[in-house]
Amino acid sequence: MSVAKTQLTLRLTPQEIYRLDNFLFAKPETEQALSAFCELDSLDFLYLYGEKGTGKTHLLIACAERVQQQGFRVIYLSLAELIQTAQPAVLESLEQADLLCLDDLEAVAGKREWEVALFHCFNRLHDARGHLLVATEHNPAHIEIELPDLRSRLATGLVYHLTTMTDEQKQQALMLQSQIRGLAMSEEVAQYLLRHYGRDMPALMTVLQQLDKASLQAQRKLTIPFVRQVLSNG
Repeated sequence: MSVAKTQLTLRLTPQEIYRLDNFLFAKPETEQALSAFCELDSLDFLYLYGEKGTGKTHLLIACAERVQQQGFRVIYLSLAELIQTAQPAVLESLEQADLLCLDDLEAVAGKREWEVALFHCFNRLHDARGHLLVATEHNPAHIEIELPDLRSRLATGLVYHLTTMTDEQKQQALMLQSQIRGLAMSEEVAQYLLRHYGRDMPALMTVLQQLDKASLQAQRKLTIPFVRQVLSNG
């Protein structure tokens, strides 16, 4: 597998904006650690964990994009997607990357060949002085990895827990994401979306992408009547 600098951006649509400065961090120390990590200086392994919808994929892609823009070689992979389409040998030669971002780490748990391949991948990356950023739903002590050597390797990372957002934080996140897109979203509209379209952040981001497109096409502001009209037709 070759390392392609364009590999990351091929995942993204124009409506998907993953940056560290448009992520609502519950803990400032997490933002500080990720920003420092993106310098590829002293820190070489960060481990992020949190429940679904806490922004793990956002942060991995945001870090990958920032590091890539500095001219470094970067690979982002979702292990959940990878095991559906590839064999464990695909993890060979990833040590060519300056930064390897692995999402959905829990997907390899209990799959012996994948666990072994991942362990050797980690070792090769470490020997090549590469940097590793992983994300999963479980902390290192509770992830159901069966290979002891891999469990030990995972325990060497600097661990950060991403907490589930409160409704107020989700409202702030919606308004921040809207602002980044050049949209003005009032508190009233953000509250309306939370009340009527669920509290799952990935789903809300999908709704926001739909509203962004509709607002641009119609040259309309995000009012509740407009939002209701767009989403009822969607």
